[in-house]
Amino acid sequence: MGLKGRVCSRTILLCLLIAWTHGIALGEQKFRIGYADPLTGTFGRDGNLVKDAYNFWAELVNAKGGIEVKGKKYPVELTVIDDKSTAAENARFTEKLITEDKVDLILGGFGSDSVFAGSAVAEKYKYPLVSGAASSDKLFARGFKYYFSTLGKATEEVRGCVDIVQILSPKPKTGAIIGSDILFTSLAAEGYRKYAAQNGIEILHFELFPITLQDYNSMLVKVKQKNPDVLFVGSHLMVAMKTIKGMKEIDFTPKMVTFSYGPTVPDFIKSLGKDAEYVVGASEWAPNLPYRDPLFGTARQFNENYFKKYGRNPDYVEAASAAGAYAIQVAIEKLGITPPVKEEDRVRIMEELHRQSLTTFYGVVKFGAGGANEAHPPVAVQVQNGKLVNVYPKEVAEAAPWYPMKPWKKR
Repeated sequence: MGLKGRVCSRTILLCLLIAWTHGIALGEQKFRIGYADPLTGTFGRDGNLVKDAYNFWAELVNAKGGIEVKGKKYPVELTVIDDKSTAAENARFTEKLITEDKVDLILGGFGSDSVFAGSAVAEKYKYPLVSGAASSDKLFARGFKYYFSTLGKATEEVRGCVDIVQILSPKPKTGAIIGSDILFTSLAAEGYRKYAAQNGIEILHFELFPITLQDYNSMLVKVKQKNPDVLFVGSHLMVAMKTIKGMKEIDFTPKMVTFSYGPTVPDFIKSLGKDAEYVVGASEWAPNLPYRDPLFGTARQFNENYFKKYGRNPDYVEAASAAGAYAIQVAIEKLGITPPVKEEDRVRIMEELHRQSLTTFYGVVKFGAGGANEAHPPVAVQVQNGKLVNVYPKEVAEAAPWYPMKPWKKR
């Protein structure tokens, strides 16, 4: 073979190699999405619920071939880093995901304190961050453009747990409010106070206590001595469980006890058993609500499919987290954005999320100017016969609330 032939052959081989390599690169195109989330530490159990929700969404999307953009499908690849329930670590790992791992997009983890820190980093780098597990009012008061939450504000989340008194007989007249002194739970306590006033409930006791508190009994004895009709608790799972255990130990049974968060987490009923009966919890979603979307189907289908995968029903934070990921997916599809996602693309996604009014299995997702979901309903659920039942609002309730709470010694 002459020189000309050898050159031609090498050129053909080089062209084939480039084409083959380019084909592989195209085949490997995917949306790389990262998030920092507490998988261990104080909020480890809660953070793992968020992780399950994102995995559920991603696996469902990937089972269909990926996010479809202009007729082509791009798989989703999730990366999670454990922030160990520490806000500073959440911020550090969020920055790592953006600057070192160079992910295309960011999602939110669990807890207002951690998400408060991580979303500040996302704002700095112009990364939209959608959370389904953080709702402190302060998150929405910073003038941020890139933070979004499928939940409403913490002070509003507990509304159903107070408004429910309107359908109780006899209507409670007095209440006590306690809550741990971290961001979300302290604001939930303020929400209780706001809606108690609107419902004519006299608050006999208001107390915020350290999240590290060990002696719940002494605190609860003070509340018991004032004999409130209702005990309103600003809580996470750990706080809710310790409160119920303490109430039983000192034989304190108000007519109703409600929690801002905890009863909807499967571990609550699993760990407390019959002691969880009668407990009321705030929620922003229930599987009997009349919502649906093309990906998850109806609210009830989401609930059933989630149970098939994880062997437990999802709580509202899991539903909100999955809906948040779906909101980003819909924005990507509408805008025709493909990976790798550039800064200008993320700006467009941010703008689209602000415009978006999206009906999902979770409900309507419509982000206000500060990023909070303006369309969430004031749902209250109650543990009845070992299951969570939607008991408020009345028009969508699955059953009437059990009231008053049965004394511990008569159970």
